[in-house]
Amino acid sequence: MKERGKTIIVGIAVLMAIVPLLMIARPAAAQNATAWVDIATTTPGVGCVVDVSVEVQSGGGAASGVDVAIALSEDTSGNVLSVDRATTDGSGVAWLSLDTSAGWNGAKTWMEVVVNGSYLGGKTIRITDGACAGNSALVTMNGAVSTVRASSPAMSSGVSTSPLTAAISSATSGGSGSSSAVMIPNVWSYQQQRGLSCEYAALSIATGALGAWTDEYQFDAVVPLSENPHSGYRGDITGAWGGTDDYGIYAAPLVPALSQFGFTGHEFYGAGSSAELTNSIDLGRPTLVWLGLAGDTSFDDYAADGTRFQLTPYMHVMVAYGYDDGGVYLSDPGTGEYKYYTWGDFMWMWNVMDGMALGVSR
Repeated sequence: MKERGKTIIVGIAVLMAIVPLLMIARPAAAQNATAWVDIATTTPGVGCVVDVSVEVQSGGGAASGVDVAIALSEDTSGNVLSVDRATTDGSGVAWLSLDTSAGWNGAKTWMEVVVNGSYLGGKTIRITDGACAGNSALVTMNGAVSTVRASSPAMSSGVSTSPLTAAISSATSGGSGSSSAVMIPNVWSYQQQRGLSCEYAALSIATGALGAWTDEYQFDAVVPLSENPHSGYRGDITGAWGGTDDYGIYAAPLVPALSQFGFTGHEFYGAGSSAELTNSIDLGRPTLVWLGLAGDTSFDDYAADGTRFQLTPYMHVMVAYGYDDGGVYLSDPGTGEYKYYTWGDFMWMWNVMDGMALGVSR
């Protein structure tokens, strides 16, 4: 949502420092990764739910925002008995489970691990008539994985896959509605520390994904206060969410704030189209998006100099870090969780704010 009576032009200098590769969408490049797979038991009984954690590291650090899938198949027939999928958290850990209810006593099965659509390794699991605990295992797996998170393992061009990857894709693609996705890696989930600090917390998530986490409190000192959110922060950052006196800040004044920490902000307005947002993600820029979560309840207000601007009750900011044909993947600082909105739902909320967005690069 553009400020009335003013035209804002942002000069864009594109300097990418995504570690280690520039994130152009297709074909997907590969990087080396190590996964530590902790399996609660390798000899579960029938009907057990076996906890499995997968910790992923790449480039010497935790790989957050990475897609991890596991599948259990019976050796003789190849039938898939169980599939699960999750995204790694800020520590690079994905929490999953296997269900042996479809197995039988004596079945020899194979559990495989797929990271960002790339097969990384596996482990034999023998189903018994015993308990659901005991005989745990910690397995280390190494290999090349795609730098682009994929809904479908098949999109990982040039990276080894196994026959089970098709089953993983078909069993888990329902949430996104698409066979492929473009993802920016290493995007953290993080919860804002104050009632109305979603914009600053979103900047922390974005800068962290680019390898230099900037604490949300650091932005307090470099952003001015203003009744006009196009010029600075409006209201009390510790206030209650949903009002307009204690409110927040829009994209424009965050651009000079980012520059003080070595980042470049790229402000744009979608204005009813998703094209600039998907282009921003294709370029590897975690992108802040301003959303009207309660729909269009907006009204105009005026600054002391007569400048008119929009205020929207229940305005909120999240970080868009991926998309597919079905919708958008976001890190929500309000809840500290990852979210997925269909394109229809997302555009309904984003259009309330005229598609206000801020891509971040380094």
